[in-house]
Amino acid sequence: MKKLIIKIKKFLSQLFRDKAKDVEIIIPQEFRSHEYEKKLALIIKDTESVDNNDLKYVVCTKLDTSKNNDLFSAYRLDFHTRAALDLFKKKYKSLIL
Repeated sequence: MKKLIIKIKKFLSQLFRDKAKDVEIIIPQEFRSHEYEKKLALIIKDTESVDNNDLKYVVCTKLDTSKNNDLFSAYRLDFHTRAALDLFKKKYKSLIL
């Protein structure tokens, strides 16, 4: 019985560990917002669904690192204060990469 439990635990840990690796592969390193937050910046998918008033005092830069024109695009938003960054993160959580 103990051997079966140990095998199940190993299987589950391997299963969840592989999924975490897949997530890292999907989002390239240059598009990870948690690295930019130290510089008061975020990387988001698009700016069309963001209210213009929320982008009023934000510096928005399009990141184009792809070699061909694919559907993936990202934008870097530079904030002036930590409070503005935190407010944006709460409001537009689904857009952050």
